[in-house]
Amino acid sequence: MRGAWLLLLFLLPASAAAAGYADLGKLERESVDDALAFRGLSIEPAPQGKIIGAVHVVNLDVFLARERVPLVWANIFHRTTREHHVRRESLLQAGDRYDEDLAEETTRNLRDPSLSNVVAVLPVKSATPGMVDVLIVTRDVWSLRFNEDFEAAQNQLIYFTGSLSENNLFGWRKYLAAVFVMDQGEMAFGPQYIDPNILGTRLQLQAAYSLIWKREIGQIAAGPLEGSSSHFHLEYPLYSLASRWGAAADFSYVDGVVRLFEGTRLRPFPLDGVSRSTCDPVPTTLAPGVPTVPWVYGVRKLNTSETVTRSFPTPWVIQRVTAGHEIGLVRLSFTSDFPYPEGSPERQQFASRAFPLSERVSDLFLRYELFTPRYRTFRDLDTFDFREDIRLGPYLSLKAGQAGTWIGSQNDLSIFQASASLVQEALGGLNSVDASWEARLSDGEVTDQLVRARVTLATPVLARLLRVVATGNLGLLYRNTRKRLFSVGGDNGLGSYPENADSRLQAYDSVLRGYPVGEFVGCGAQAVGHIEARTMALKLAFLRLGGLLFVDAGDAAADASSLTLYSDVGFGLRLLIPQLNIYSLRADWAFPLRSVPGMPAGWPGRMTFGFRQVF
Repeated sequence: MRGAWLLLLFLLPASAAAAGYADLGKLERESVDDALAFRGLSIEPAPQGKIIGAVHVVNLDVFLARERVPLVWANIFHRTTREHHVRRESLLQAGDRYDEDLAEETTRNLRDPSLSNVVAVLPVKSATPGMVDVLIVTRDVWSLRFNEDFEAAQNQLIYFTGSLSENNLFGWRKYLAAVFVMDQGEMAFGPQYIDPNILGTRLQLQAAYSLIWKREIGQIAAGPLEGSSSHFHLEYPLYSLASRWGAAADFSYVDGVVRLFEGTRLRPFPLDGVSRSTCDPVPTTLAPGVPTVPWVYGVRKLNTSETVTRSFPTPWVIQRVTAGHEIGLVRLSFTSDFPYPEGSPERQQFASRAFPLSERVSDLFLRYELFTPRYRTFRDLDTFDFREDIRLGPYLSLKAGQAGTWIGSQNDLSIFQASASLVQEALGGLNSVDASWEARLSDGEVTDQLVRARVTLATPVLARLLRVVATGNLGLLYRNTRKRLFSVGGDNGLGSYPENADSRLQAYDSVLRGYPVGEFVGCGAQAVGHIEARTMALKLAFLRLGGLLFVDAGDAAADASSLTLYSDVGFGLRLLIPQLNIYSLRADWAFPLRSVPGMPAGWPGRMTFGFRQVF
């Protein structure tokens, strides 16, 4: 028995090292083989616990001759990441003991889609007996570039962002850009700077400023200047799972105009004098002669936060406690071209029903988080062959805040938020369940409850050909005094993820590819689901090509009982150029199964183009 245990202990490190190389994707393995040959190194089969002698860094060129890309000459215009900037980000340094978990964490920390499409950290044999070296391999994406992301449908450019940028300034992993963003109602332009290690420290800085112009509806033409926006974020991050302290300060300000769209036209707001609650839906079909105005209003928003976080890490679970202060200010106004005069009943009706809540909230809060530090590497979920690190196990977040007039709040109120999720691997597939709840308590009354739930299922790769991915989302709002909106329809380019929620419009968007942007709007309930059968990538020279079939269904309404699901079916193509991006170019053609005004069921359907997967 003792001999069997010794044999098992002897085999375990070798298995782990072999698995580290074997688990690499094709693009990563090719890059690691290039680096090993370039430096004359070989994989160390039993590294665990050995003292690290040296950390080798190999940054490969963007374009490689072996891939037969006709742009190898362009490498002279790209400054690859400087080796010492990569080396200092490693959690494994010379003199440390090699730890496979820290190698994996270093790989996750170094992954940055705007900088590298390949990152690998592996043990290699050392020139000193009994020691081990570390090899870090990265391959830059083209950094001096015109970055872009867009969404096009119905022969119109719905959303576009482009930046003339240097994603890797002087090889220092810093980002400097002039950024242009255009949605259906406005255009914004200004500088942006991101520094992930100020003066070689762990401090991180993000700063941006934009001027905002009105966009002429349906045209790529700027109208009058309408306002500006700015954002500043300074952070000392929890840069590793073992870190114990972190802090951050954030400031953002927007002075602009909100426009609600229905497809490619401004959503009309009826001034019919009918008394409705603030959550009743606005009719999509109006009676003849009912006066309307465009759903447009001015907004000023200011948000600040200052936080300090204490982490309590263990190998099995990590707990974090954050204390902070935040301010949120919202002020609404009529635009100068509103057609009715001050004091008119039409003006009062529009303000009472179309404006979100105008308020100033200043609160102190505590947040508690708990999660398990277990990760699993997937491929071909959202990308083609690139590494996707997913955290497994449970996650819990609880937040309580108290706003008071004594710290500058307009009213006294309590704020509560809770979220939980569970992510599990299943036979090479992935399952996750997420739920969240938030509410306010003021004068003994609970208001503005938002309940959200999401289920995601991804099968293993079937017959080495395809993977089926499905997701379902449900959102419910109760006592919606802040007049937040759910919006379901064609992708507006802004995404449906939490970081885009509670935006200037205070809307929660979800995609229904067969229908116009913002076709279904409600302030009480939302349900959206997707199923996609995604093929694995077909290699065409240096490109990757894939396809998919999909079904979408969803609706938004005043309450759950009023939901009527609209659905579409379609197919799409995905094209990846690894040297430029890890995200694929998306083209989808969707056919609605139920008609809505201006969009008949079936042919010709609706085509959309953009980057990244829809969900």
